[in-house]
Amino acid sequence: MWIEALSKKVRFEFKGLISIEDLFDLSLKDLDEIYRKLKKEMDEYKQYSADSLLDKDDEKDETYEELQLKIDIVTAVFDYIKKQQDELQRKIDLQNQRDKILGLIADKENEELSNKSISELKEILNNL
Repeated sequence: MWIEALSKKVRFEFKGLISIEDLFDLSLKDLDEIYRKLKKEMDEYKQYSADSLLDKDDEKDETYEELQLKIDIVTAVFDYIKKQQDELQRKIDLQNQRDKILGLIADKENEELSNKSISELKEILNNL
């Protein structure tokens, strides 16, 4: 799919024409917008073909193939970016959980120290 798209120099309409590489710089919302437009074009094309007396054969033409290729590419990029964002969020959540646990450990250690007598604290200080 990628080689075919690159060899055909496939472009997508989004605030002008953009390349496949540009898709990776878009938000999921923007990719969804492109996807919806392509699906609408595909539906219109299918309706137009169904109403035509000339296009009665089952074989799809270049327009159909190009629309399907674009839809497949946008879907693949969307899935890739979504997976990357989900993985980043998972790492952030794990780091937040780790920081929270380290904070609780520090609180427990401070609580343990605060329960010690002055002489015990002085002894600890002298041993440092």
